[in-house]
Amino acid sequence: MAAPLKISIITAAYNIEDYVKATLTSVLGQGYPALEYIFIDGASSDATLDIARRHAGIAKLVSEPDNGQYHAIQKGAALATGEVMGWINADDILLPGALSTVADIFATFPEINWITGLPGFLNEAGQITTTQRNLPSYPRRYLQNGWYSAHLGAYLQQESMFWRRSLWDSVGGLDTRYSLAADFDLWTRFAQETALVPVHTSLAAFRRRQGQRSSAQAQYEAEVAKICANKPAPPRLWRWMAAQGKTPRALCRLLIHHQGEAISYLPALGWVKTRARRPISRLSFGDLLEERRKERLVKHA
Repeated sequence: MAAPLKISIITAAYNIEDYVKATLTSVLGQGYPALEYIFIDGASSDATLDIARRHAGIAKLVSEPDNGQYHAIQKGAALATGEVMGWINADDILLPGALSTVADIFATFPEINWITGLPGFLNEAGQITTTQRNLPSYPRRYLQNGWYSAHLGAYLQQESMFWRRSLWDSVGGLDTRYSLAADFDLWTRFAQETALVPVHTSLAAFRRRQGQRSSAQAQYEAEVAKICANKPAPPRLWRWMAAQGKTPRALCRLLIHHQGEAISYLPALGWVKTRARRPISRLSFGDLLEERRKERLVKHA
């Protein structure tokens, strides 16, 4: 049998002692034999580093001041030697079996360079609260142009992304001039090189909590606008519909269909590649109705 693909996973951490243990456990507990886990700590003043040091299996651990999360991830990537890469933030988790799934897909389909799982979400207590189920399409033109943003195609979930090292090297990694939206910029540059292929399963979960970096929404949106400043604008009708509010935006995502590849699992065949017209939405119509019910509950609570 061929040796398993070496996968390098990077975590950048700073003063996050309340959540980092769950992240470490989710990565190191994968049981994947060819994992290279790289942990970059920004000289934390709390127990973050001590917690990391207590976990066996970290291949490379660095603790020193840095210039922010993306600078730390870029440092970690420079240390990585795996054929496949990804990063997981120090408050998010990989789901069980994620790395073996990623390895199987990249080994089975050598022509695929970039994949993403269906989004999953945690609450502050670490409970899985949502896993989205709708298999979307990801048109390269939309990704290149930055149309997967809050008011158009919706943002992509970074912790579910995995790619070949050759793709990272071809685009030069992260642009650390951006302090919040460097991952958004990276996806636009990845899309210039290759297609993003969705996998019909969840691979990771994002933790929704108070005080996280993504709460700096105004700055994030300003960086996204700068990244997209010289890119083609989306169709005028889509822009108009998107400006009408959350529900029209969600309906647009359901109505916009594109041809695209995807990976699904069949018990008799294993992981298979299919091609079909699919909506760009990661929510089905039923999911959308359920979201509306939840919003009404919150409104009247």
